[in-house]
Amino acid sequence: PAGTNLAAVKSPNVDILAHPGLIAPEEAALAAKNDILLELSARGGHCLCNGRVARLGLEAGASLLVNSDTHAPENLLTQELQRMVAEGAGLSNAEVEKALRINPEALLKRVR
Repeated sequence: PAGTNLAAVKSPNVDILAHPGLIAPEEAALAAKNDILLELSARGGHCLCNGRVARLGLEAGASLLVNSDTHAPENLLTQELQRMVAEGAGLSNAEVEKALRINPEALLKRVR
C-alpha cells in the first residue's frame, strides 16, 4: 500500500525494508540515512523490481541484501541462487559480495 515504504524507512524499529517494490529515490535515501537495508527478493512477483531497488539503493548509498522471502522450506536459496538474484538485479561482483556476505554479517552484529 502507498506510504508503507516511507513509514518503514522513517522508523527506528526497522532493520530491513523487505520487497520495497517501486521504491522512490527519497525512500532509498532515507533507508541509507537510517541504516536500513533494502531487500533484493527471490520471491516470485516481489523480485520484479529488484533492478530498480538495487539501482536507487546504490545511488543513495543504501546497503542491500538478498533474501528468499520464503513461505516454505523448498523456497530456501542455495548460494548459487542467491548469486543469481544479486547478479540479475545488476550488481557488480563487489556489490554481490556485500549483498550476500558483508551486509548480512554487519546486520547480525548490530542486532545481537
